[in-house]
Amino acid sequence: MGSALFAQDARLRAPLERIAIGPDQTLRSFVATHLNDPDLWPYVLQLNKIASPADVAPGQVFELPVQQVAAADDALSRSLEAIQKANAEGAQVFAPTQIGNAIDSRESAITERETGSFAASVDLSDIAVVLAAEALEIAIAQRDRSAEAVVSDVHGAVEGRAPKDSRWSDRGLNDILVEFERVRTLSDSTTQITFRDLSRLRLNANSNATIQRMRSDPLTGGEVTKVSLVNGDFYALLNQLSGKTSFEVDVPGVETTTNSGDFWIKNDQTGARFVNYDTPALEVVADGATTLVRENEGVVLTSAGTQRTQVLDAPRLALPAEGAIIYTATAQLGWDEFEGARAYWVEVASDPGFNDMRVSEWGIEGTAFETPDLPPRVYHWRVAALDELGLPGQWSKAQPFTVRVDTTPPFLALLSPEPNLLSDQPQVEVFGASEPDATVLLNGAPVTLGTDGSFIEVVTLTPGQNLIRLEAVDPAGNTSNAAQAVVYRPKVAVTITLAPTLPRVGTALATRSAEMTVTAASSAAPGARVEVRGAGGVLAAETVVGPAGDISFTLPASAAETTYEITVLSPTGAVEGRAPVSVLRDQTPPVLTLDAPLPPATDVDTVDVSGDAGDAVALTLGGQDVPLTGGRFEATVTLEPGQNGFDLIASDAVGNVAATRLSTLYDIDPPEILRTDLSRPSGSSGPIVIEAEATDASGLRQAASYLIEVSGVEREGWLRCDNATGLCTATLPPEPGDLRLIEIVIEDYAGNAAFN
Repeated sequence: MGSALFAQDARLRAPLERIAIGPDQTLRSFVATHLNDPDLWPYVLQLNKIASPADVAPGQVFELPVQQVAAADDALSRSLEAIQKANAEGAQVFAPTQIGNAIDSRESAITERETGSFAASVDLSDIAVVLAAEALEIAIAQRDRSAEAVVSDVHGAVEGRAPKDSRWSDRGLNDILVEFERVRTLSDSTTQITFRDLSRLRLNANSNATIQRMRSDPLTGGEVTKVSLVNGDFYALLNQLSGKTSFEVDVPGVETTTNSGDFWIKNDQTGARFVNYDTPALEVVADGATTLVRENEGVVLTSAGTQRTQVLDAPRLALPAEGAIIYTATAQLGWDEFEGARAYWVEVASDPGFNDMRVSEWGIEGTAFETPDLPPRVYHWRVAALDELGLPGQWSKAQPFTVRVDTTPPFLALLSPEPNLLSDQPQVEVFGASEPDATVLLNGAPVTLGTDGSFIEVVTLTPGQNLIRLEAVDPAGNTSNAAQAVVYRPKVAVTITLAPTLPRVGTALATRSAEMTVTAASSAAPGARVEVRGAGGVLAAETVVGPAGDISFTLPASAAETTYEITVLSPTGAVEGRAPVSVLRDQTPPVLTLDAPLPPATDVDTVDVSGDAGDAVALTLGGQDVPLTGGRFEATVTLEPGQNGFDLIASDAVGNVAATRLSTLYDIDPPEILRTDLSRPSGSSGPIVIEAEATDASGLRQAASYLIEVSGVEREGWLRCDNATGLCTATLPPEPGDLRLIEIVIEDYAGNAAFN
């Protein structure tokens, strides 16, 4: 691979550097740290004659081409800068062959770098720089030529007809167009015409246009361009350089001039349509009338007149995600449904400026589109919504995606357990690493990878030999496999049973104090060591098994339930038995809730009491035990005449107590009527006043009925009673005649009634 170019960078001849892999590094992270590219791990293994990532051990020394990779990366950076500089001067239009060769050379340089051919990568990058410089020189020279246009993109069948030609002929990429040349696209075809100032028109399918005038002023550098659209539609992006001074578009019966740099025009048998996306207006003259099409406006000219509308806003792209990598030849594109859209216009290009169009699909119904097969590279796509007038709205923000061909199996390393591990534990930790975007299956079940591609999973073992199988599948469908055998020989199982008498809240042992003494029975041998560990394996208590297999220890208790693990250890430290235990400090008494409050008074000698006692385990009412079912209780209390009071007391498992005093009045005596009076206190012409005074232990109801006679005519109604004073009164309008009190009925709250 030696050459003159190769000899120019001394770093390519530098010795390989010897570097040890760290104890906490995976092979990918180690390669990324020193070579700035984790995907070079297969080359590093090959260079160091290591068969598998599983053979890599912490502290192992690798020979790494640090200087060589740096030389290749610098060369690739120089070539990219040269290509971008040439494209900025129009190389894709005026020197497409040279700039295309430069891009191909750089792509080959990237491939050589990935396989470890760093000298070849530098050579190809330098060739790309030379080709890009040639393209730059051609582009600058071409821009100084007479005003011509070039066919800068062709998809499908595109035909042209120069003024001297008698018939149509095919037009291909980079063909030069002259004044008065006609260009047309057939079905499912598009083309882009780029003018000398890099202004461009894209003719969509079934369109026919004539380039009527192209003039360049060598003194001012200004451009004068006029295009006639016979039928079909095109999209224009103008003023990419500052020299353009005039651009006109004619459709039959309509003349258009503009300073706008971004617009769309369509002409067919129904009329002409114009959409302007730029701040400067588009001036349309038809039948002597001038119409200004302002920013984001659309105008439709038909025989019925002029119709103006605001075009639709830009839709939002949904999938693929921005910058996504697609490993299939076709791309599934999707966007959010846009209100008011009747259809959509989708474009896919191989450049962010949409000069090299790969897909231009008009009139898509729905919000999804599958592209035809695309060769591997980066693409950019966008969507515009079409309204009910057929006018395209604003373009969405363009998003890139990459089509990639990948046949390299993903990195996969099974780092733990060690080969042929003999374990007395029922579970084993599996530690490994793969590429972060790979799907990894452990014995057929997916595992979660960290940001560096590493993972730790716990596998439950069965007695005998267990096979740990790993499979990694990258987004392109390539697979890698690794396997390891583990032999599980169980110890004699020791049982640990917590004492059933210990108070509990749910599944947790509970206490009112800050410490909980836990007792348990076990099948372990006397004197065996016992450890109790909390979260993170922190030792919380330790003791030994008693003579009868009994275990006792004390743990701290708090309001938050804390879980520990009890382990019985063999003399060698192997775990012979495990049991979980949760501890909770409970200082909250039960919550007593009655279904209904007791009545203040009643004339019935029993009263029902029911409700909920929360987490209570015992309940008494007036000193008598009350059964609990799921925290619910029901009881009937027999009353004695007069005021009755009794306590409802609940206690939970750890002794927290809640008490409620209940009382009611058992009243079987009617109210005592002390006096009644029917009179006209203000004289014979004054109102009639009825009064009654009464008393009762349970209190008087607010209303008492009365019946009186005025001049032989009966009158009935209600007295209003004041429970505090025992006075019931009513006032009637003046009415002459003799008065006679027939009856007053006064009731108490227990339902007893007294008659006068």
